[in-house]
Amino acid sequence: MPSADSLGADRVISPPGALPQSARRIHADLPTRVHEIGIDVETLCLDSTSFRQLSDEAEGDPLRIAELISGIVQDRGKMHNPVTGSGGVLIGTVKEVGSALEDPPSIGDRIVTLASLTLTPLTLERVGPVETGSAQIPVEGTAFLMSSAPWAECPDDLDLDVALAALDVCGSPWQTRELVDRGDTVMILGAGHAGKLAMAAAREQLGNSGLLVTVDNSEMACSRAQELGLSDHVVQADLRNPLSTVEALRQAGVVGQADLTIVVVNATDCEATSILLTKNSGTVLFFSMATSFTAAALGSEGVSSRARMLIGSGYSPDRGAYALELLRSHPTLQDALSKEPKEVLE
Repeated sequence: MPSADSLGADRVISPPGALPQSARRIHADLPTRVHEIGIDVETLCLDSTSFRQLSDEAEGDPLRIAELISGIVQDRGKMHNPVTGSGGVLIGTVKEVGSALEDPPSIGDRIVTLASLTLTPLTLERVGPVETGSAQIPVEGTAFLMSSAPWAECPDDLDLDVALAALDVCGSPWQTRELVDRGDTVMILGAGHAGKLAMAAAREQLGNSGLLVTVDNSEMACSRAQELGLSDHVVQADLRNPLSTVEALRQAGVVGQADLTIVVVNATDCEATSILLTKNSGTVLFFSMATSFTAAALGSEGVSSRARMLIGSGYSPDRGAYALELLRSHPTLQDALSKEPKEVLE
């Protein structure tokens, strides 16, 4: 079993005995500890659900969004949105390496943390300027990455903003690849960053077999998904409304239910639709911080669904390598990730 210090438990302030992710507040002060990497932070890449909530609360005001981020980090010692419970990842330069680490990055390396900001000790001296259409926030600050947490070196052959967006959701394509079988009907609910990468992973696994369907509420997001040419059908529908979504799919010529449904929305109340669209013998992967697992469990009872429901994990054993390879093999995917629409209901 890993030691408490290697898991970051020595930084927890409250409640006693918690690990950093579930803690209410953690220490984010110097010095770098023996089991940590000290990082000069330059960018926070907030998860889509958190950024949407902050933008809504701030009524789209960039200065107010920056103030909300600063307030959360100051209060909690980490970027852990108290409303959504989610965070994101960061990019920065390694400035210190603890003596107890095995195979650490080198001082001066630029890395992306692949562990959530909800468990990463963080202090910020500056936030912004915020662009309302981008969840990537320029900052100045210091973070500490525990030895148990994954990281990846910034690739030098890809646009850094695009690579960061992909690495933030690298668990989505990794898990999609693991779950798709040739001949499957696969539905991707949400066409944001995670949805686009899941589309690419699903198409690679399906080849010319099966059926790949993407659904999103945003006309612009659907247009961009269509331009990728990965899905057999791209359908605009409000995923919070199960019956209207089913009708929209029917009108688009999509009949039957999915063997695999990948849920990568940033909106709440999409659980019933996800379950309704999936075969009893199928699988629903909830790769979304907006998911209510109570709603999913109880909703499946209401429609007598026996579909297997999985909780998506942000961790991929390859530390994001597959997500980056998808970018390299699909230049249009790089372009799509660099032009994310401002208002997307994924």
